[in-house]
Amino acid sequence: MSIIRYRAVVERSGFSWSALWPGYLLAAFAALGLVLLLPGGPGRALVATPILLGVPGALTLGAVQARRLVDAAAFGGLAALLGVIWLVFAALLLNVLQVRISAVSMYGCLLVTCAILAAAAQWRLLRQGSAQPVADVLGAIDEPGGLPRRGAGYAVVALLAGAALLGGGALAYVAGPHPAPAGYTWLAWTGVRTTGPIPVGPAGLTLPLQVRHEQPGTGTFRLSARWVSDADGKQHPLALARTVKIGPDKTMAARLTIPRPPGGCVYRVVVTLTELDTAHPRTWSVNVDVRARGRRVCAS
Repeated sequence: MSIIRYRAVVERSGFSWSALWPGYLLAAFAALGLVLLLPGGPGRALVATPILLGVPGALTLGAVQARRLVDAAAFGGLAALLGVIWLVFAALLLNVLQVRISAVSMYGCLLVTCAILAAAAQWRLLRQGSAQPVADVLGAIDEPGGLPRRGAGYAVVALLAGAALLGGGALAYVAGPHPAPAGYTWLAWTGVRTTGPIPVGPAGLTLPLQVRHEQPGTGTFRLSARWVSDADGKQHPLALARTVKIGPDKTMAARLTIPRPPGGCVYRVVVTLTELDTAHPRTWSVNVDVRARGRRVCAS
């Protein structure tokens, strides 16, 4: 059987490249998982990059039927552009979902995306049926004047869609929670370790504390203190809030002066450190119980 005759039989059976190309591209992207088994280096990048950038964008164009209205050069350029956009969007989505961004997680996210796009593109091909001839992806345009009239229009639409995709992803990234930078920040009392309520005399009591900032960059924080009575549970400010800046790998020492508590109740003193200038501020707090020296009965 000659090659021409074999191709004619395949096309009559409905299994031509033009009829099933979304499925072929999806299979190629699914096989990309085998590339992860190869040792890292230029060889693996050379194999993976065309599939990684080309398939998601090509399936996107097929899902919106832009494939039929652009030539091979415009199709390839738009597919590569959309492929890059899908990579960025997948990374933003994983970050919003608090999934660690790795080769495996990116591949899984893009594989699900490609499956949805391939299903949409294949459905459009089946819906189109045999009433309208289908141009091969790598073939020339079968519509005279299609490229000058519509190719540029689809390029503009692709750019606008990409900008909207990236804009939405950026907004989701800003609004979503972010992992803490490498390192840590802690707030702790220092000095002699005590158990139970600390008695406070008429002259008051001064307790030392420290803030350790073991993170890159300078952090801006607000220090505040309050006390809560066991009698009524109400919160009262103990000191004016203070804004401090702490550089990377720095320790800030502070002292809190506690006046003699009114009455004989036990009061809980709470010092809070709040992170500022971030979309999702973190807080730290330490507390200690105090009571007036010599008084054992809570005043009514």
